[in-house]
Amino acid sequence: MVALAGCGRNESGSENDSSVTEDGSGDEPDGASGGANGNEEQIPGADVLGGPDDLHSSATVEALSLDADRGVGQNVFSPAVVWAEEGATITWENRSGSHSATAYHPNNDRPLRVPTSGSSFNSGTMSEGDTHEHVFEEPGVYNYYCRPHEGLGMVGLVVVSTATPGPGTDPIEDIERSAAATGLDRLLDLAGIDVERTAGGYTWEDATWDSYWYSLYNMSTNIAMAGNGVPFPLDDQMAELRDQRLPAMLEHADAERPPINDPNLTFAPFTEGSPQFTRRPVLEDDTGRPDAATLAWDPEESSGVVSPSSLAWSHLKGITWAKNFEKHFDILPTDMAPKFRAQLLTTLAQVGINAGLLAGGSRENGALTHGDTWELLSQYRPAAGEIEDDTRRPHHHSAMLWFLSDITSLAQNGWFGYVNPVPLIPKDADSDAVFDPPVGIQEITDGVARTTMELFDPEAILKQESTRSVGEMLGAVGYYGPQAGTDDLRAAAAEYANGLAAVVESNIDDTGRVENGAANQAATQGIVAQGLSWASQLDGVDHTETARSVVDYLIEELWDEEAGTFASGRGEAVYTISARDAGDITGGLNAADAVLGMDVKALYAEYFDRTINRGRLQRAERPPSRDESAENTLPLPPMAGGEHGQAAVYNAEVEYDTASDEWSVTDDRFDTEQALYLANQEIWISQWGGDFYQGRGVPGRSDTPE
Repeated sequence: MVALAGCGRNESGSENDSSVTEDGSGDEPDGASGGANGNEEQIPGADVLGGPDDLHSSATVEALSLDADRGVGQNVFSPAVVWAEEGATITWENRSGSHSATAYHPNNDRPLRVPTSGSSFNSGTMSEGDTHEHVFEEPGVYNYYCRPHEGLGMVGLVVVSTATPGPGTDPIEDIERSAAATGLDRLLDLAGIDVERTAGGYTWEDATWDSYWYSLYNMSTNIAMAGNGVPFPLDDQMAELRDQRLPAMLEHADAERPPINDPNLTFAPFTEGSPQFTRRPVLEDDTGRPDAATLAWDPEESSGVVSPSSLAWSHLKGITWAKNFEKHFDILPTDMAPKFRAQLLTTLAQVGINAGLLAGGSRENGALTHGDTWELLSQYRPAAGEIEDDTRRPHHHSAMLWFLSDITSLAQNGWFGYVNPVPLIPKDADSDAVFDPPVGIQEITDGVARTTMELFDPEAILKQESTRSVGEMLGAVGYYGPQAGTDDLRAAAAEYANGLAAVVESNIDDTGRVENGAANQAATQGIVAQGLSWASQLDGVDHTETARSVVDYLIEELWDEEAGTFASGRGEAVYTISARDAGDITGGLNAADAVLGMDVKALYAEYFDRTINRGRLQRAERPPSRDESAENTLPLPPMAGGEHGQAAVYNAEVEYDTASDEWSVTDDRFDTEQALYLANQEIWISQWGGDFYQGRGVPGRSDTPE
C-alpha cells in the first residue's frame, strides 16, 4: 500500500509487479498505437518522421505515457525523430501524463546539445491537452528531453535541414543520466547519424536509481506486507479509527480502493524477522493488485520486540516517502493512488508515536518511555506487555529525534499527508487531538530533544557506545535544529552539536582517521562525516573542514579498488559489512557530494554495484529495478531462495574475502533497525532525493512542499 509506482528505469514503475507471474516469469506487453506520423509499423518512441530528402515545414510531436513498454520505455515522444526545414514550427502536444519538451542547453541547466547558434526551448511541465511551439531557424541536430522523465530515457531529436556536425552529434559523454544518454544514442542511430557510441558500465545514474528502488522495497515490505510487527488495527479502538479514516483518506485522494489487497499494515515493526515467504507469493491477483496475505513472513521467526530505532527508522522512511508523493502528485499515475499512500504513511507514523511514546503498552504511558519522562527504553515485547530492556541508549534517542524532527516539518508546513484527514496528533499542544492526552507533535519533539541533550553528555555517548553514535547524534541534532520550537532550543541544539563535534575532533588523528568507533572503520568515517556536515547546517556550527578530512581518509585509505568496496579496516583480509555499515558509508558519500562538493559519484556507483548487488546485501529485486544486461543482477523474489522465495529486502550482514575475491552472506536475518536506516540513507542519495526531490537529506532543505 505504501510502495511507489511511477518513475522507473525500464518498467511501468508499478510496485505491484504486474509484469511478473507467480513463478517470476515475465508477461508479454500489450500492443500500443502507432506514432504521430500515422505509421502503425513504427513503435512510439522509436519512430521517425521524414528524412534527409523529406523535410517538413511543420510537425506535431505527441508526448505520451503508454500503457505498455514496447522496448523504448513507456514515457515517449512520438515521432521521436523529426526531420524539418529551416524555419519549421514544431508543436508538442501532451496527450497523456505530465511531460515537458526541454532542449539540452545551459539555459536549462544541461550541457549544450543543440547547434551553437540555435535557440533554447523549454515548454515547462505540461498537463494533458497542453501544447508548446518552437520555430527552428538554425540547421543542425537538436537533442531534447522531458524534465520529469529524463531519468527514464524520455528524449527526442529534431534534425533541421541536415545533420550538420555540432554539439547535437558529439559523443554522448556529458549527460549524467544513463537512460537519457542511451536513448539519444539510439535515436541518433535511428536517424542514420554516425556518433561515437557511449561506453557501457554501471554509472552514478544506475546506482542512484537502484538506491531508490531498493529503499522502496525495504520500506513497503516492512510496513505493508511482511506483518513483522504490531498489526494495525490492533484492537477495537484502532479498528474504529481505521473505519473512520479509511473512507476519508480515499475521498481526499480521489481513489476508489487501496492499491494492495489485504495488506499487513504495521505501526510498530519488530526488530528482526525472516523474510522467506511461507507460501507461494501472488504478486498480482485477479484484481490486478498484490495479495499481501501471500507475502507475510513466518511470525514464529520474528523477534516479537519493538525498539525505538525499529519504530523510528521505519516511520522516518515512510514520511520521507509521503513528502515525495506530494512533490509528484502531478506526474504519478492516478491508479497508484499517491495521495492515499501519503495519508496512510503519516497516519501509521502518528499511530506509532501514540503507542510508543504517549499511551501504548500495559503501563499506558508509552510502551517505550520511562514514566512521565521522554527517556526511551530499549526494548518492549507487546505480546507480553513487558519491558525487555530498560537501558537508555544514545542511538535509540538519536533515531527517534531524527524521525520526530521530520514529522514535525510535515505538521508545521502543511504537507498533504499530514493535514488530510485531520491529524491524529496536531502540530501544537493547544489544538484538538484525536489521541488522549492532547499533546502536539512540536511538544513531543522538543521534549525528546531536551531530554536527549540532558541525558547524554557528549563524552558519555562515546563512553557508553562509540564515536559512531556521536556521529549519528550529530546528524539527528542537525535535523532537529530547523524544527526546534523555540529560539532557546535552537541555540541549545547548536551548543550541543558543537560539544559533540569537539568529542569527535578529540578522537581524530592527523590522517583523518576517527578512533574509538565501530568495528567497521569505513562505517565510522561515513556517519561521522555525515553528522558533522548535517550539524554544520545550524547557525553557529561549522565543522565541514573536519568532515572533509574524515571523508578523505575513507576514500584514500579504505577504498579497495580491486574489490570495489571499502575495507573494514586497514590491512584486514576479510571485510565484514552490515546493513548499518552500508548505511553509514552511503550517508558519508551523500554528504561528500551534496554538502562538501567532493567528486564521489563514480566511487559510489562502483561501491553500490559491488557491495549491494554483487555482494548480495540486497537479497532480491523486483521488475522496476531489473536490468537483464547488468553485470550484477539480483533474482526476482520467487527465485531468491527457500521453498517459495524471499522478499526484496536487505540481509543483515555480508563478508568479502580479499584472498578468494568472494562474497558470502553471513547473516540472512532482516534487521529492521539496520535495513530501514540504510533505506533512509539510500532515498537521500537516490535519483528521488536528487533531481526529482529537493533535499538530499540535508537538514532544512526538504521541510516545505514547494
